[in-house]
Formats: sequence, C-alpha cells, structure tokens
Amino acid sequence: MPKDLHDTIPGFTPVAPTVWEYLPTPATIFDNTSPDLPPDLILLFSWTGANGRHVLKYTKTYQSLFPSTPIMVITTSLKDLCYRSSSTKQRRLQRAVDRVQSLGKLSNILIHVFSEGGSNKAAEFAEAYHSATSRRLPCSALCLDSTPGHPRFLRMCNALKKSLPPSPILRFSGLAVGGVVVAGIWLVYGVFKGYENNVVSKTRRRVLDETYWDPTAPRCYLYSKADELISWEDIQEHVHQSATNSIPVMSVCFDQSAHCKHAAEDYERYWDAVTQTWKRATPTAVRSKADFSWLNLDDDDDFSDSEEQDARDDIMNASYASSASTLCVEY
Repeated sequence: MPKDLHDTIPGFTPVAPTVWEYLPTPATIFDNTSPDLPPDLILLFSWTGANGRHVLKYTKTYQSLFPSTPIMVITTSLKDLCYRSSSTKQRRLQRAVDRVQSLGKLSNILIHVFSEGGSNKAAEFAEAYHSATSRRLPCSALCLDSTPGHPRFLRMCNALKKSLPPSPILRFSGLAVGGVVVAGIWLVYGVFKGYENNVVSKTRRRVLDETYWDPTAPRCYLYSKADELISWEDIQEHVHQSATNSIPVMSVCFDQSAHCKHAAEDYERYWDAVTQTWKRATPTAVRSKADFSWLNLDDDDDFSDSEEQDARDDIMNASYASSASTLCVEY
C-alpha cells in the first residue's frame, strides 16, 4: 500500500510528519448540545503502523461524542518505537507540542493511547511538553488500550508481524529481517543493557511519573484475555501499580477481542468506559459509593478497610468477582 494512503486520516490535516489534526467547524461547535463538559483537546496516539482508515473509526466516535473538540492524532512506526532515541522522538514531536500550545490555554485534555507504540509516544510527548513549558501536560483523563505490557519475545514477534505491510513478499522478507533484529535487541538488553532498560519497561514506569502526569487524573485500562501481543496479566499489574499510587482507575477486561480491537467486540461497553472516565475527570462528575467501576486504594471515601484489602487481594489474584472491589467492570 502506498505510504500516503496508509498514513492519511480522512478529514484530518497534516501538521507535521506522523501528526494529524481535526478542527471542528463553527457549525459543529454551535450544534454541540451535550450536557457534559467537553475536552479542550483529544490527543490520540495510535498503535505502531496503524492504518489511517482504522484510526478513523475511533476519531469518528469522538467527533460524535464531542463535536466541538479538536482532535490531534499522532502515529508511530516500528522504527520510531524501537530504534530512535527519546531525544530524537521528542525533537520530532516539537511541532506537535507547538501546535497544542497555539490552541490557547488548555486545561482539560483527554488522551487515548493504543498499544506499546502509542503509550511510548504519549510518554515522549508528555516529556517534550514539559521541556518546552516547564509544566505538566494538562491531561485530565487517560485511556490505555492494550497497553502497557512487559517485553516478551514471542509476543514481540507477533507485534512485528502485525505492523508489516499487507503484501505477502514484503511481509515475508520483513518478518525474516525483523525477527533477526528483534532477537538482536532482546540479546542486547538481556545481556548488556539490562532487561529493565528496554523501551517497553521504561514506558511502564514513565507513564506513572508524576513529574509529567497528574496522579489525580482518572485512567481507564481496556484489554483482552485473547490478546496475542500483550498479556492481560501484565496490564493488570500496571492497574495495581496505578491504584497503589492513588490514581483512580477503571479496568475493563474483554474475553475474545484481538489486540486493539476491543471496541469491535463490544462497542457500547468500550465507549461507555471511555465516557465514564471522562465524566470522572470533569468537575461536575457525581461519584457514588455504589459505583464500583472505580478503584482508588488510597481513597477512604470509597472503601472501608476490609473492602480495601479485598480490592488489593482481587488485583493480586486477578479475581473477577462481581463485588464492590471487583477489578474488571462488567456492563
């Protein structure tokens, strides 16, 4: 597939390489009758090698939910994820940072990231924004789809395969060369640089860094037991880390969906979780003790001591009991 067709997002304008922007028209702004406070901006960080037509499925829903909100999509490639340094990535993101600043004083940004490529690019963007402004990125809500995991060799090979072009010849040659490269990277980090210094492990830590991320901003984790690229147990481990850091979290586990295809399995459940996450972030959100969708282990208003311990036990044991301390939200 030609590069321009693969990368193009219909209805969006290119701002910089890998950066696309949608600005609502005055008519759509005027027609917005939603009672909810909309985000000032939606930042969507797509999965590695994402096709623009697939990304469009998510941006269309956001345009329906928040018709008056600008949307910026930042894509990533395998080269960007695996080979470029953080300094290079952040330098390449500077035009996107400048564009966000040009939109005025933003205080409520909804961020939606997909897979390891999206979460890594979001971490790089947050740090680039901080370097340029000396302020945290004003992220009011963060949705994480199929991320973050741990680096696992066979799953990395599956991810490589998913990111290759559809042409059989290109896929075969790319998989052969890429497999050797992945094995080499695995060896370098396993033997010389240290397992915890690879890009995936570092991203897991970086998205918890309060220097760049507001710990009061709610997070929604969307993932699947059937994901062949990212282990659902790895994501639940990160849910626990977020919760123990006093971050309000919603965890939604699907049973059959493939990597970054959870909305296709249950569209309503997926987008209800996203909208509930945003409502939690807005000042007008009303919280109820009966709403067990949210898990904040350090919030005394939500759990008694026994319930808090139950919540911790459920996380550690990956329990799916339908109770006030349940980890996965059932709709």
